[in-house]
Amino acid sequence: MPAASCGGRPSPPEDANTASYEVLRTLIGKQVTVRGIFSLRGKFGPCVFLSDRQMVYLVPKGTLAWGEPYSRMEGQLVAATGILNFFHAPESKSVNPAMARAVDYFYFDAETTQLRLTGH
Repeated sequence: MPAASCGGRPSPPEDANTASYEVLRTLIGKQVTVRGIFSLRGKFGPCVFLSDRQMVYLVPKGTLAWGEPYSRMEGQLVAATGILNFFHAPESKSVNPAMARAVDYFYFDAETTQLRLTGH
Protein backbone atom coordinates (compact mmCIF):
# COMPACT_ATOMS: atom_id res chain seq x y z
CA MET A 1 0.00 0.00 0.00
CA PRO A 2 1.77 3.19 -1.11
CA ALA A 3 2.03 6.21 1.13
CA ALA A 4 0.09 9.32 0.20
CA SER A 5 2.05 12.33 -0.99
CA CYS A 6 1.16 15.97 -0.35
CA GLY A 7 -0.75 16.17 -3.63
CA GLY A 8 -3.02 13.27 -2.65
CA ARG A 9 -1.36 10.93 -5.13
CA PRO A 10 0.14 7.70 -3.89
CA SER A 11 3.92 7.79 -3.80
CA PRO A 12 6.07 4.69 -4.07
CA PRO A 13 7.81 3.48 -0.92
CA GLU A 14 11.41 4.58 -0.44
CA ASP A 15 13.95 1.85 -1.18
CA ALA A 16 16.21 1.60 1.87
CA ASN A 17 18.07 -1.59 1.00
CA THR A 18 21.59 -0.20 1.27
CA ALA A 19 20.88 2.76 3.53
CA SER A 20 23.30 3.61 6.29
CA TYR A 21 22.17 4.22 9.86
CA GLU A 22 22.12 7.96 9.17
CA VAL A 23 20.03 7.57 6.01
CA LEU A 24 17.60 5.20 7.74
CA ARG A 25 17.12 7.84 10.46
CA THR A 26 15.89 10.28 7.78
CA LEU A 27 13.29 7.72 6.63
CA ILE A 28 11.60 7.24 10.02
CA GLY A 29 7.84 7.65 9.65
CA LYS A 30 7.93 6.99 5.91
CA GLN A 31 6.85 3.93 3.99
CA VAL A 32 10.01 2.15 2.90
CA THR A 33 10.99 -1.14 1.31
CA VAL A 34 14.00 -3.06 2.57
CA ARG A 35 15.51 -6.14 0.99
CA GLY A 36 17.67 -8.59 2.83
CA ILE A 37 17.87 -11.93 4.58
CA PHE A 38 14.94 -12.80 6.85
CA SER A 39 15.54 -14.36 10.24
CA LEU A 40 13.26 -15.35 13.08
CA ARG A 41 16.31 -15.30 15.36
CA GLY A 42 17.11 -11.61 15.71
CA LYS A 43 18.12 -10.27 19.10
CA PHE A 44 14.65 -8.70 19.59
CA GLY A 45 12.69 -11.08 17.35
CA PRO A 46 12.20 -11.52 13.61
CA CYS A 47 14.21 -9.17 11.41
CA VAL A 48 15.54 -8.45 7.95
CA PHE A 49 19.34 -8.20 7.72
CA LEU A 50 20.27 -5.52 5.18
CA SER A 51 23.40 -5.56 3.03
CA ASP A 52 25.17 -2.90 5.11
CA ARG A 53 25.02 -4.70 8.51
CA GLN A 54 21.88 -2.81 9.45
CA MET A 55 18.73 -4.66 10.37
CA VAL A 56 15.06 -3.83 10.60
CA TYR A 57 13.00 -5.75 13.13
CA LEU A 58 9.37 -6.85 12.75
CA VAL A 59 7.76 -5.98 16.06
CA PRO A 60 4.19 -7.15 16.76
CA LYS A 61 1.85 -4.84 18.65
CA GLY A 62 0.06 -7.85 20.11
CA THR A 63 0.61 -11.56 19.84
CA LEU A 64 1.53 -12.75 16.40
CA ALA A 65 2.22 -16.40 15.55
CA TRP A 66 5.57 -16.64 13.76
CA GLY A 67 4.98 -20.15 12.37
CA GLU A 68 4.05 -20.68 8.72
CA PRO A 69 4.69 -18.98 6.33
CA TYR A 70 7.47 -17.16 8.21
CA SER A 71 9.41 -20.30 9.13
CA ARG A 72 9.76 -21.10 5.41
CA MET A 73 11.31 -17.64 4.89
CA GLU A 74 14.15 -18.25 7.37
CA GLY A 75 17.47 -17.45 5.67
CA GLN A 76 15.75 -16.40 2.45
CA LEU A 77 16.00 -13.11 0.56
CA VAL A 78 12.86 -11.06 1.26
CA ALA A 79 11.41 -7.62 0.64
CA ALA A 80 9.59 -5.93 3.51
CA THR A 81 7.50 -2.81 3.02
CA GLY A 82 6.15 -0.82 5.92
CA ILE A 83 6.34 2.39 7.92
CA LEU A 84 9.84 2.64 9.38
CA ASN A 85 9.96 3.25 13.13
CA PHE A 86 12.83 3.67 15.56
CA PHE A 87 13.17 2.50 19.15
CA HIS A 88 15.51 4.57 21.29
CA ALA A 89 16.57 2.58 24.33
CA PRO A 90 16.60 4.47 27.62
CA GLU A 91 19.94 5.29 29.15
CA SER A 92 21.21 2.67 31.58
CA LYS A 93 20.99 3.65 35.22
CA SER A 94 23.19 0.78 36.32
CA VAL A 95 26.05 1.57 38.67
CA ASN A 96 27.95 -1.31 37.09
CA PRO A 97 29.72 -0.02 33.93
CA ALA A 98 30.08 -3.60 32.69
CA MET A 99 26.32 -3.86 32.21
CA ALA A 100 25.41 -3.18 28.62
CA ARG A 101 22.79 -0.63 27.64
CA ALA A 102 19.99 -1.90 25.43
CA VAL A 103 20.53 -0.96 21.79
CA ASP A 104 18.52 1.37 19.58
CA TYR A 105 16.91 -0.29 16.56
CA PHE A 106 14.77 0.28 13.48
CA TYR A 107 11.54 -1.65 13.14
CA PHE A 108 8.30 -2.16 11.27
CA ASP A 109 4.98 -2.96 12.93
CA ALA A 110 4.70 -6.66 12.09
CA GLU A 111 0.93 -6.64 11.58
CA THR A 112 1.00 -3.94 8.88
CA THR A 113 4.21 -4.87 7.07
CA GLN A 114 4.13 -6.62 3.73
CA LEU A 115 6.76 -9.36 3.72
CA ARG A 116 7.45 -11.41 0.60
CA LEU A 117 10.13 -13.71 -0.79
CA THR A 118 12.07 -12.08 -3.63
CA GLY A 119 14.08 -15.03 -4.88
CA HIS A 120 17.02 -12.82 -5.96
